[in-house]
Amino acid sequence: MTWDILIHRGTVIDGSGSPGIIGDVALHAGRIAALGPALAGEAKKVIDATGLAVTPGFIDIKTHSDFVLPINPKAESKVRQGVTTEIIGHCGFSVAPVLPGKAELLADYLSGGAPWLPFREMSFPQYLDTFPAVAVNTGMLVGHNTLRLMVMGLEDRSPTKRELGEMIALLEDSLRAGALGMSSGLFTPPGSFAQADEIMALCAVLKRHNAGYFTHIRDESNKVMEAVEEAIDIARACGVHTEIVHLKCSGVDNWGKAAQILDKIAAARAAGCDIDCDAYPYAAGANPLKNLLPPWIQIGGKETMLARLALPEVRARIRSEFAEHGLNNWGRIASWEAVQISISPRVPHSAGQTVAALATARGCDPIDQICDHLIADGGATRVLIT
Repeated sequence: MTWDILIHRGTVIDGSGSPGIIGDVALHAGRIAALGPALAGEAKKVIDATGLAVTPGFIDIKTHSDFVLPINPKAESKVRQGVTTEIIGHCGFSVAPVLPGKAELLADYLSGGAPWLPFREMSFPQYLDTFPAVAVNTGMLVGHNTLRLMVMGLEDRSPTKRELGEMIALLEDSLRAGALGMSSGLFTPPGSFAQADEIMALCAVLKRHNAGYFTHIRDESNKVMEAVEEAIDIARACGVHTEIVHLKCSGVDNWGKAAQILDKIAAARAAGCDIDCDAYPYAAGANPLKNLLPPWIQIGGKETMLARLALPEVRARIRSEFAEHGLNNWGRIASWEAVQISISPRVPHSAGQTVAALATARGCDPIDQICDHLIADGGATRVLIT
């Protein structure tokens, strides 16, 4: 037999959970043709994998690469790590559907995550049909925050019956087109304005389509236990598979709660609840800077938020709320050295600097610094929290 490619003497890990074994993998016509300890035959190309692992492609189940794949289709940062499939559209943020006249609204909303990405009016089926060819396989989720933004804007209230019906219709359209499920970002507006009954109504749609619910829970810091309980309640009530994404206990006041949370999830699973969780392997996180502020800051949309941030009484209120319970979703931090600017479209020289360093350089306090920075950046600043 002549193989197209023979991968020779690698540690073959087949994904079954069995220990790796030294062996060969042969490929023919783009497919795995044979596995064995020492395959016979010639090959057009031989790869010596001695000392290396040979595995199936990894599935990265929680990414935001929908923000970058259209402009970086080679996805080299993932492929070079062995990732061949990504699940995108997480944390309630998806780039579709975009209703007529709402492209700028979504662009403003997602500017802290994707200031470089062009937005256009399109349905979710059109989004799937026009997604460019990229180097990785992709599975798409539709974001609850995007659905709510399209129907209700950034209003802090429950939806009317008509509005909920519109969100359900958009979700149905997305699922019929091939969305794998719905994600939520209950930690930040407009997702944080939704009550559990709204999420359950949408999860009933997911159940009908045998789709999944992927949630960035309502709080990963001071109320993380209650937020996990809410996710379990939704999974149990709706009978839909629920994935708590990037589970963590943020804020110095909450370190050490992970064992209690994992026990709570394990007990729910033992009782028949279809719930799971995942975590990332690094001690940091990224978010739009505006999402660290109290959720009421974003009510009314970008321009209202920016005008609000300029008011001394608003800054005083932010300062008071931070002193009481820390950052939204992140809890109490050791110092502002823990928050570093990562993307700043209009103040690019600030990238890589901490809020503490920027405030010191200006001779102002950190709250004034972040408010002024958001105003200067049109709300599009992104930060890394360590």
